[in-house]
Amino acid sequence: MATKKTAKKAVKKTTAKKTVKKAAPKKAVKKVAPKRDPKKPLTKSQLANEMAARLDLPRKQVMEIFDHLGSLAYAETKKAGSFLLPGIGKLVLQARKARMGRNPQTGESIKIPAKKVVKFRVAKAAKDEILPAKK
Repeated sequence: MATKKTAKKAVKKTTAKKTVKKAAPKKAVKKVAPKRDPKKPLTKSQLANEMAARLDLPRKQVMEIFDHLGSLAYAETKKAGSFLLPGIGKLVLQARKARMGRNPQTGESIKIPAKKVVKFRVAKAAKDEILPAKK
């Protein structure tokens, strides 16, 4: 009896090995970015892919550059009052004076306190490139 069971197990093991198929080696396929809607702005990820391809840098390194540029812009604007992106524009910290306003529901006058706000001034080069001068 014991020999029949071991014989059956041996048969099963050999048939299992024969039926296993080896997967064909995967070919290196270059990833192609999906077509994007030209009416929608680029996402951070799409922008990183474009920059990585253009500058021959790893995508991870480009993402680190974006993160560092953002944190640098925030820190400099907070500390110095402005941050310049050449050819794009300038982040500016501006102080607003206190003023009188009106509550639209009740019509009553209210005092709006002074505060600081962040504004972005678009560079002339960017304006001219995006909106060419009319003739």
